[in-house]
Amino acid sequence: MPPRLSRLALALALVLAGGCRHRVPAGAQAADATAMGSWPAWRDLSPLVEIARDHAPSPAVAALERASGLLREGKPAAADRALAAASDGAGRHWISIARGDLVALHFTLCIRGVALRLNDGEQPKATERRADFSEQTRVEPGDVSVEATLVNLEAAATAGDPVLTTQARIARARVAAFAQQCAANEEVATMAQESVEADLATLAAEGHLTPDLAYMWAGVQMSRFSGSAARPFLLQAQEGGFDHPAVTFMLAVIAFEDHDLDKADALARDAAQLYTSVKDDAHLAETRFLQGEIARARKQPKVARGHYQAALALDPTHAASILARADLEGADDLLAGMQSLQRALPALLATGPLDAAGARAAAENLERLLTIAVEPHQVQLVRDALVFGIEEEPDAMRRGLRYFFAATLDVRLREYEIARGHGVLARDEFDDSGVQPPMDVEAFLSRLRGG
Repeated sequence: MPPRLSRLALALALVLAGGCRHRVPAGAQAADATAMGSWPAWRDLSPLVEIARDHAPSPAVAALERASGLLREGKPAAADRALAAASDGAGRHWISIARGDLVALHFTLCIRGVALRLNDGEQPKATERRADFSEQTRVEPGDVSVEATLVNLEAAATAGDPVLTTQARIARARVAAFAQQCAANEEVATMAQESVEADLATLAAEGHLTPDLAYMWAGVQMSRFSGSAARPFLLQAQEGGFDHPAVTFMLAVIAFEDHDLDKADALARDAAQLYTSVKDDAHLAETRFLQGEIARARKQPKVARGHYQAALALDPTHAASILARADLEGADDLLAGMQSLQRALPALLATGPLDAAGARAAAENLERLLTIAVEPHQVQLVRDALVFGIEEEPDAMRRGLRYFFAATLDVRLREYEIARGHGVLARDEFDDSGVQPPMDVEAFLSRLRGG
């Protein structure tokens, strides 16, 4: 699979495996799609209620049933309050598990990685929630503590009851996955990621993955092993009612990886329709790029170019489509390829004078483009596009960014003297701009000098 396609697929998975320290078994076992409850049923905790009726004390069961009814009425905040009122009674571990599942499935806002907010009448998307790291945002009564939730789930997981342990792992994986996404710092994010993967690995080995957790585990499999290892878990998620468009998209990527172009094309069209229906232009752009790659593999360059253009109409900074279009146009005429890249620079670098925030955003856009330019001819093409006609650029900060990133590409091409020259020019342009640059040019030049 082309590296850029791998990144697109993995970006859509809720949990990625990069940097994890746990040993992850390849595949493990895919369970029956609804053995642990369907995704729609989990929205009101019905699978947990059914299990609790056979294993939990009656007061806890009654509290879970009240909460489930409130969830069906669209009142997650009220449901959590009903559970909290029963948290000190018999079956407190079952209450902790229910609250963990409820908050993970229904919270709408994560506040600085400290608290999760539930809102009655608001149904969040399965994998995408809002995060607020502003110190001005106050935690309100009723907001759920992330730390306390995870501590209570740990107590339930180690209580010595195998049924409790399984359900606690399910809830903890859900909560920790979101805790990782809006972590207060890198250390907390790493700990949350490790917790997620440890629980997912155990649940997968035991055949206890719920549909949403099967989707998460597929992301781990795809990043650590292959699309083939991920496929059964994506299908399990899909068959269990987890109808997120990313599942279809990832299956399309896997089919493309397997050179099954007809299947990949059909799945990509399905994914495009799904993303269109939910008005998700960013991921629709990624899907149109995938359709372009499929057409390119079929030796249909005009069709491919049309898909890349469609992706760029949705997201003018879509780096993979920018590079793919330049590759196509530069196949027989390198100048045309370079000009194609230059047409994308205004979108990547914005227009008008760049302040510090604008410079950071522009640098991030260029970094994405440089990350996927892995073939030597692509590196050279991007470098040439950055420096050609640079004297016509009126903004010193923008000139500095172009020179700096050109210098990093010079290094990849082993053109060290040219890299030093471009690095010095970048430093001078940054000085002239009077704006704090988003990178340390002196450190770059020092490394080139061997310092």
